[in-house]
Amino acid sequence: MRVPLVGLLFGTAIGFVLAWAQLTDPDVIRRMLLLREPDVFFLMGSAVAVAAVGARLLKATRTRALVTGERVGWSVERPRAHHVLGSVLFGAGWSVAGTCPGPVAAMIGQGRLGGLFVATGLVVGVVLRGSLERRRAGPAPRYETPATAGL
Repeated sequence: MRVPLVGLLFGTAIGFVLAWAQLTDPDVIRRMLLLREPDVFFLMGSAVAVAAVGARLLKATRTRALVTGERVGWSVERPRAHHVLGSVLFGAGWSVAGTCPGPVAAMIGQGRLGGLFVATGLVVGVVLRGSLERRRAGPAPRYETPATAGL
């Protein structure tokens, strides 16, 4: 229960920051994508820079996560076609919807109707991705139990 609670608390705090920074406003995102509002890029760039340096320091010092106790680390994978396709779909959705998945909960909390459409699209996309993965993997292996084996 501890991990979900910490996630909820941090997610709520980040939602407030996103709303305060007006990143829940599709007009702000539109102006950013038209390169008319560079402060959003500065906000995202500084977040990436701080996270990159911080994560590298945590990994280098072999630090353990505060909540789970696991070592901080990650694996490196070469980009593949599905990564490129996913990023193109993400960018297209971002430009059409005027938002990305990050502020959707904050948008809904502010009563922005567009947030519900984006959240619905996210859920549909996740379900479709899961069903495509299962279809590619083929049928699940069937294990016989004593009852089905005739014992």
